[in-house]
Amino acid sequence: MKINILSIAEKYPGQGVYSATKDHKFILKKYGNFDIFQNKIFGKYDIIHAHTVNIKTFFSLLFNRKKSVKIFSAHIVPNSLRGSLKFSFIWLPIFRIYLKMIYNMSDRVLAVSEETKNELINDLGIKEEKVVIFRNFVRRDMFYTEYSKKESMKNDLRKQYGYSKDDFIIIGSGQIQPRKGIEDFYKLAKEQRNKKFIWVGGMPFKKATEGYEKMNKIINSNLSNLKFTGTIEREKMIDYYRLSDVFFLPSIHETFGLVIIEAAGSGLPIILRDLEVYKKIFSPFYLYGKNNDDFIRIFEKLKNDSIEYSENVEKSYELFRQYDDKKAFEKLKQIYEKELNSKGE
Repeated sequence: MKINILSIAEKYPGQGVYSATKDHKFILKKYGNFDIFQNKIFGKYDIIHAHTVNIKTFFSLLFNRKKSVKIFSAHIVPNSLRGSLKFSFIWLPIFRIYLKMIYNMSDRVLAVSEETKNELINDLGIKEEKVVIFRNFVRRDMFYTEYSKKESMKNDLRKQYGYSKDDFIIIGSGQIQPRKGIEDFYKLAKEQRNKKFIWVGGMPFKKATEGYEKMNKIINSNLSNLKFTGTIEREKMIDYYRLSDVFFLPSIHETFGLVIIEAAGSGLPIILRDLEVYKKIFSPFYLYGKNNDDFIRIFEKLKNDSIEYSENVEKSYELFRQYDDKKAFEKLKQIYEKELNSKGE
């Protein structure tokens, strides 16, 4: 099977599509016996699998309309762009038309969650029969750490990164943009000075980021208990998971949230905003709140109640097991084979 992967996400490290593209190639190479190509416009391929909606992807799909099975992982829906990039109220109506067109050029559109599937069908008007749910996954070899091993490494990592063994460390991760709830993360750090807060991630789209000036002001606020690492390598990201106590993501909108599964692999209790998207993909393995008062109560409970903490460690490991990379490969292989068989009939 010849597979052409279309993605420019690797030019922009530090965001979820970058990780999804890299991990897609990883499972195909680890578990499959395929010929893998990337970003080719011309040529005969059995499968063209796209991750980004750039113009080169458009032309590759256009020139291979009849020759190849075309699959698109829908990482972007219109609602995920609000609060991400500047001036969305101007360009989003036009981009919505383009998004509908490029997704409809595909034989199969993969949605990462039920909510994403609903947005694709009801908001963008993608034909329901085109859409199938294929959830994100993470690499076990990279992100799984047994709790005993994590605890044995924690203090050394804390010394390395300038933290004390007695610190209660709350970590969040993702692009720095209003949609990720950065303002609430900052406000909680400012109010909860007896806890340490770390945000791992930067602004890969720089000045095009929505709220760029406000986000920069928060980054440069110099709170003694709040650290912004900027964009870092994934291998270093694992260090931050291992030295932390809980994972907290106050996003206002998500299509999935790949970092949640990554953090769960290190046994970190997961705290999220009460969003509908999470209920079908992560429930009942996380804690949630509607506002900052709720989040503070959860922080205190986990900090002071060792039984509650241990129970949520186990829930996180169970959540991680739901998103095994080998299971993901088997499902993806079935999708490929089914589409190839349908095209051959």
